[in-house]
Amino acid sequence: LTIILGTALNAALAQSMSEEELKMHIIEQIKQQSQKQIEPLGGGEIQVKILNMPQGDIKTKNETVIKVESNTNNFLYRDIKRVSIYDGNTFVKSFPISVNTLVFREVLCATNPIVRDQNISISNSTLKKTQIGEYIGQTIDSNPKNALVATRNIPKDTPILKHYVKSKPDVIKDSTINIVFKSNGDLKITVDGKALKEGSIGDNILVKSIKYNKVYRATVSNKNEATVRI
Repeated sequence: LTIILGTALNAALAQSMSEEELKMHIIEQIKQQSQKQIEPLGGGEIQVKILNMPQGDIKTKNETVIKVESNTNNFLYRDIKRVSIYDGNTFVKSFPISVNTLVFREVLCATNPIVRDQNISISNSTLKKTQIGEYIGQTIDSNPKNALVATRNIPKDTPILKHYVKSKPDVIKDSTINIVFKSNGDLKITVDGKALKEGSIGDNILVKSIKYNKVYRATVSNKNEATVRI
């Protein structure tokens, strides 16, 4: 009778976790870990996909403890994580899993195809909730305050990344500009010219006088304006 009661007690204390329950525990741990990692990068809504979950239930005599670990503390869109199973404090087994961690957030996306050197505007871009796991830390999360220009072709419905754009220069290459010839005194002469290179205020560029057909080195001094010191 004692043996029967002891066996029944051990069976009652033993724990069994189904494959689906184990998967849910693993996903929840990965979500919590990933949420902390992406918080400094703008946050977002997380979904986890496990690509190779082992089959079979888990049975332990004591509390089943599950630990999910990665080789890095940084967020990875694709990662190989190690799952370790413990029976209380006793190690039972471990196995690797391939994981895709998806992050959904509202970011600036192309509403139409954008070609290189085209302006980013409300006519070709908008804030849209989309999956950015592989682009975490590279997205533009609000409508830009300063004018931007694409540095490469951007397909429709894709996130516009920071390294896909640059600030629109104050002087655009091959555009017509004002060339201001300025002496050390108050003498100023303004003529029509052509920018041979793009630049922002403070940049040195080459400009060509339309009237004199000569090339000068000038400093961008305003929008569509460059100054030549004489």
